[in-house]
Order: sequence, then C-alpha cells, then structure tokens
Amino acid sequence: MVYKSACVLFALVLLFLPQRGIPHNEIRVLCTVLGVDGRAGAVQVSAQLAVPVAQNGDGKASTVAKAEGGSLCEALENLEIGLGRRVDYGHLSTVVVGKDVTLIDLRMFTGHLMSSGKAGPGAYLVYSSRSPAHKFIADAQSMGESSDAELSSFISYSKSGNHVPTTTVLRFLQTLHSVSNAAFLPCVALEEDGEEGGGGQGEEESSSKQKDTQQEEQGGASGGGKGGGANEKKKLVAADSVAVFGGESETGIVLDAGTTRGVVWQDRHSDFGLVELRNTQLDGLDLPSIAARLTGKSVRRTVRTEHGENVLTYHIKIKLRLDDSQICGNSLFYNKWKNTLEKEYESVIRNNIQSAVEASKRTGIDFLGLRAAFHKYDRKGFDAFDLQTVVVNVDARASIRT
Repeated sequence: MVYKSACVLFALVLLFLPQRGIPHNEIRVLCTVLGVDGRAGAVQVSAQLAVPVAQNGDGKASTVAKAEGGSLCEALENLEIGLGRRVDYGHLSTVVVGKDVTLIDLRMFTGHLMSSGKAGPGAYLVYSSRSPAHKFIADAQSMGESSDAELSSFISYSKSGNHVPTTTVLRFLQTLHSVSNAAFLPCVALEEDGEEGGGGQGEEESSSKQKDTQQEEQGGASGGGKGGGANEKKKLVAADSVAVFGGESETGIVLDAGTTRGVVWQDRHSDFGLVELRNTQLDGLDLPSIAARLTGKSVRRTVRTEHGENVLTYHIKIKLRLDDSQICGNSLFYNKWKNTLEKEYESVIRNNIQSAVEASKRTGIDFLGLRAAFHKYDRKGFDAFDLQTVVVNVDARASIRT
C-alpha cells in the first residue's frame, strides 16, 4: 500500500512540474550532406544540417553551415566551434566533392572521412562537375527542407535514359587503391527551375523574384547575392555522365554521355534503366525512337594471353521489355522485328563499351579496371600488361521478353 501511494505521489509531482524545452547547448545537429572544396592548406567544408527544434524554441529545421581550415580535420572542427555544439554524422547520406578538388586531395579527404567514422560505407560520393561543392549544397537547400532526401533518391535511382552507376565512399577508395589505380564518380548538377510548374505558383514565383531583387539592392543580405538567394528555385538535372580519376591527371575528367553508357554496361551493380534506339528502320519503316526497359543483366569478364597480346572479353547478357507494346502486337514482330531489334541493342552495347575503352586509353586512366582483371585471373598477362595495347572484345546478347 505504501509503495502504491509513493508511485502515485511521484506521478503527481512529475505532472505538475514546469515544462521546459531542450536546452540550447544540448540540441544535437545532424549532418546529412557534406561538401568538400579546396586542397591541403586551405580546405572548406559545407554541411547541410538538420537541427531538432525545441518544443518552445524557434530553431530552424534545416540549415547550411560552412567552415574553413588548413586540413579537413581542422575545417570540421571549426564547423563545430562555429555552431557551438557537436555534429552527428550518423545520418550522413552524401559527400559532394567540388569540381576543383585534385586527385591527391581527394584521396586524403575520403580516407579521413572513412577512418574517422564520419562517412559510413554506404554514404554516396558524387562530383559537382559545374560548381564548387559549397555552391551546390547552398543551391540544393533551395529545393526545400527535404533536399537531402531528394538528393539521395536522385543518386540511387537515375532518370530514365540517363542511368549512371552510383559510388560510395568505400567503393571509391577500394577501386582507387586497386592495381588499376583509377575510379569514377557520378556527376551531379543543379540548374534554375525556370518557369516550369505553372498552376498556382505564378504569384509565388513573382514574389520570390521581387524579394531576390530587394536582397540584391541591399547587398545580398542572406548570404546569397545574385544567384544565391534562398527563394531562387533550383532543380536537379539528369546525371548522364561520370568523372574519372587516376593515372597522371591531377583533376577529374568528365566523360560524355555515350562513353558513360559504356561504363554502365560493364558495371555489375547497374541492372536497370531505359535503353533507347533512335532513327531505326524496320522493313522500310522509319522509327525515330524505340525504348526498352532493362529488366535483367549479367556481366562476366574473361582474360587470356593470345599471340603475345592481352585480350579481355566482356560477356554481357541483358533482358529487355519494350515500352511500346504495339510493336510486339504486330504480326511481323516474331518473324523479323524481334531478331533485328535484339541485334541493334547488342550493337549499342558494343559501341558504348568500345567508346569507353578508347577514352581509357586516350586519357591513360584505367577506370574500367582492365589491369585489375588480369591481376586477378592471369598473372602472366598482368606482368606484361599495357593499357595502350590491351585488346577488348564484347560478346553482347540481348533478349526481348514480351
């Protein structure tokens, strides 16, 4: 009886105690996207932070903070000093590398993020090919409070017709430190949303432009100036290219869309997306576009030494489903068209991969991992390996399923 009375009394005391918000110095901030610019001696970090709001406080749910330092470690420490609290990196989903970061510094930055535990093995690593990382993150914030979720979703699932393989910090370091000494990063970029959207947004956009004009007249008070206002709407653009690092090049080299497709075809982790044939003829019919959905893919590599030459062969099998079901319903489909279309898709695969091989030889960057394949499967060929003379064949098999 005494015990029950004590419990009731304790509950009443808790009930009538004054409610308090979370003390300011106890609020933890979560870093969801981290940007890195500069080089050793002058490093700048930009972090998109999620700040839990106190019950009776007026804190922002999401913000962007910047800091500088002589090293990445010092810059991250200065970030916490400026915020006055510790930053939790347990929810870090994406690390953005600025377009001017060199290969030497990129090795050091990613190595520190992994060894310090700030970037987990599943954190995406991307290359801001059009702007420094701090500008990319600041512009991404204009997409809304959930821009970090949108960015992660955008990276992990590419837009149709522009599928690019993703890279994590761990995978980038693994391939960069392999015997091929090269790796690639998917490129991301933001552009102005323009006047798309219509509907009931006209007045809102007009108001935003007026506010931006007022900010410019006042000297760009909100950290933006021209092009940096918080009200300026931005959107992610399709990542149809990758940047390759390695060899003797100090900076990343951005591949074109066609060459990037060659990287995609030989990547075992990329097994979905849209494949499109353009300006194709079927029995005299001119078809401007025939799209098919990739529903399955297997990639196997074999290496051998033949007549003193190193020969690597890609064995690629893909399963496709045509988006246009009317083609499948035509009486000529199974008699002629199916086989013709499969041959066309196989030709696309071969051309894309050969384009990637030529780019690898031209730049001297073994981003396809050809040297690593001989190191694993043919040590004699590895001892005599030369990127410029290796022969690459492509055995492509396409199967259209209805």
